[in-house]
Parts: sequence; structure tokens; C-alpha cells
Amino acid sequence: MKLSVITIAYNNLNGLKKTLALFGEAFAPDLVEVVVVDGNSDDGSKAFLESQSISRVWVSEPDKGIYNAMNKGLAMASGDYVWFLNSGDYVESRETIEAILEALKANPDAVYGETMMVDADGRHLGTRSEISTRRLPEKLTWKSFRYGMNVGHQSFIIKRRLAKPYNESYRYVADIDWMIASLKDCRQVVNLGRVIACFSVDGFSSVQRSKSNQERYRVLRLHYGFVPNLLAHLYIVLRKICARKRL
Repeated sequence: MKLSVITIAYNNLNGLKKTLALFGEAFAPDLVEVVVVDGNSDDGSKAFLESQSISRVWVSEPDKGIYNAMNKGLAMASGDYVWFLNSGDYVESRETIEAILEALKANPDAVYGETMMVDADGRHLGTRSEISTRRLPEKLTWKSFRYGMNVGHQSFIIKRRLAKPYNESYRYVADIDWMIASLKDCRQVVNLGRVIACFSVDGFSSVQRSKSNQERYRVLRLHYGFVPNLLAHLYIVLRKICARKRL
């Protein structure tokens, strides 16, 4: 099974280098394809990509935003599976990639795992399950996100033929909409039971978080219905209040 690793980047050369570090020449082209969509960066990213043979498929040109770039990457990919690791997201060991490739031999519709949250210096802060109120589900279905996103976008790999295009009308949470929509056609989803990727928690302002929460409400209402979504968000609010009291 061929895996396409899709990386979206814009003026984040250091993050791009970190994301691609483990892919190098270590994996045969028929096993791992690296697809990079750069938004016409002016920080040296294009020169870096030109020098890297690992970037077998890449483009550097203006785009209409992150989800437009992700759709470009999805269209460029040729693998049986797609894995979105945006610039700055990274895998800590080659063994993790090998475990993913081994799991894909069984031909599941999708695989997923934990996300390690890190600070700007790469220090571990804990997994998403450990430091948030959202726990990784033992079994993942499209209904698993009714209380919020509990599987990191960078820790989810799906068959390319089942991956829906991203809804570019969303500015902040097209990823959760994409995962829900794509999972609706999945039958066999495998929990790898391990950390798959690392994600930096820096750089998201309170204003962005507020807008993201509002957009997430609309997305979940679309998929789960008005009343179930309203009840779910009441639970989300209560869960956050209880979590704060425990601190």
C-alpha cells in the first residue's frame, strides 16, 4: 500500500524541515510519496524543496488558504492512503512510520492514534487525551466527534478514494468537517494504540479560538442535527467547567 504524506506550508521553512526530516530516502517511492503544497513562500522554502529529492511531488504558488492548499495536495496525491502532516507537525521516529505502513497492509479504510502536544521548543506537554477534556475513542466512527475533535487531524490516515474534498467555505474547522464526512464511508477503522504525530500548541489566539468554536458549532449542527448538537455543547461547557475546578 502506498502512503501519500501531504504537507501544506507557507513561510515556515523550519517547520517544513522538521516535518520532512524522517522521510528522506529511507522509504521507497512505491511505499511513501511526499506531496508538498507551498503557498509561494519567500523564506527559502522553494529553494529547500528544489534541493530535496524527497519532495517528489511539490508546487510553490499562491493559494486561497490552508484548505484550498489541502485540496491541491489531495488532488496531487497518488497513494492508496493520504496523511496530512502540515508544516510544523512531525513524527518522532522512523519506527512510527514503519508501524503505520505495516498496519496499512491489512487494507483498513482508515487508521488513527494519539497526538503528542508539544511547545515551541518541542518539549512534550502530554497527549491530547492527557491535557484536554477530549479522550481518544477506542473505536472511531463519524459519530465520535459530537462532543468535539478528539482525534488529531495529523494523527488520522485514510484511503484516498474515501477522502472527501475540504469545504473551503470554512476558515478554521474544515478539518473536523472533513474527518466526519470522510468517516461516513468507512467501515474498518483501526486504532494503532500509539502516538502518531506531534503538534505544537502555540500560535492560536483567543480571538481565533472563539471564532473556531463558533464555526465548529455550525459544522456539528450540520452533521448531527440541531437538538443533539445543542445538548452536546451543553455537555462540552459543563465538562470544561468541571475540568477547571479540578485544576
